[in-house]
Amino acid sequence: MHFEIIPAQKEHALASAELILHAMKDLIYFYIGEEDKVKAVAFLQQQFLLEESLYSYSNTLIAIYDKKIVGVLIAYDSKKHQRLQQKLNQYLKENYAFHDRLTPETEAEEFYLDALSVDPTFRGQKIGSQLIQFAEKLGLDQKLSHLGLLVDLENPKAKRLYERLDFKAVNSVILGKHEYEHLQKKLS
Repeated sequence: MHFEIIPAQKEHALASAELILHAMKDLIYFYIGEEDKVKAVAFLQQQFLLEESLYSYSNTLIAIYDKKIVGVLIAYDSKKHQRLQQKLNQYLKENYAFHDRLTPETEAEEFYLDALSVDPTFRGQKIGSQLIQFAEKLGLDQKLSHLGLLVDLENPKAKRLYERLDFKAVNSVILGKHEYEHLQKKLS
């Protein structure tokens, strides 16, 4: 199977939001205060369309097969994380009565992989691995020392994928109501 990896555009908002929700359902429901798929997709779509958002199209790569988005990866330099997270926190307070404090997710000098999702009907085709390899090149181009990501402790299959790609655990963090392991891969 041959697919293309390209930077996302605004017109990819709906399909990307639906895939991002697959990867972050529990966290997004925690943010918006209810388990409502329609509202969660609308929230992610709105965030995707912003220039300055953790979930912005400007931070997103998509994998396309036969004109269909089959994979999505949100990734950015960790230096952006705090500023973007503060914007998200403010937006959640103003629009969703969110009163929790967002936990920092990144480490210094990381190219941070915030969300990775592959359409369930296309899993096992190495789309996720190739999106990560593409992100490695971007991280190297930006002269960063590591790739970093969080993996839900309740998702051992994803953790095995990351370990096969040479990610190693560095610490753990609680986001929303779940514990995640912070994994890193040295870029060289």
